[in-house]
Amino acid sequence: MSASLPQFMLLIYEREVPASAAAASPTVLEAHLHLRRQIAETGGQIVSGHALRPPSTGVAIRDNALGEVSPPAPALAGYFIVEASDLDHAVWIGRMVPVDDGWVEVRPILT
Repeated sequence: MSASLPQFMLLIYEREVPASAAAASPTVLEAHLHLRRQIAETGGQIVSGHALRPPSTGVAIRDNALGEVSPPAPALAGYFIVEASDLDHAVWIGRMVPVDDGWVEVRPILT
């Protein structure tokens, strides 16, 4: 994979963010095990990615003051940074990302 391919962030939103991998849907977990290979088969590549703990475990900083993270449902559950040939390819990859009850947003990374 060429390092010159554009990068995209895939933001994964779920109505309910599991507190741990053990609490996640077995179907979604199983699908994630095969995701890297499936993306590679399209000519794309996962650069990095992580699942996030529920919003209640985070801290929001607004106007330099600390507060609770209280996003509207659904909440950000995780992300991937992927390399893809273009936005259409990144959207194709985003459609492969398993979600339980939510969606994936695809955004180009500013370079």
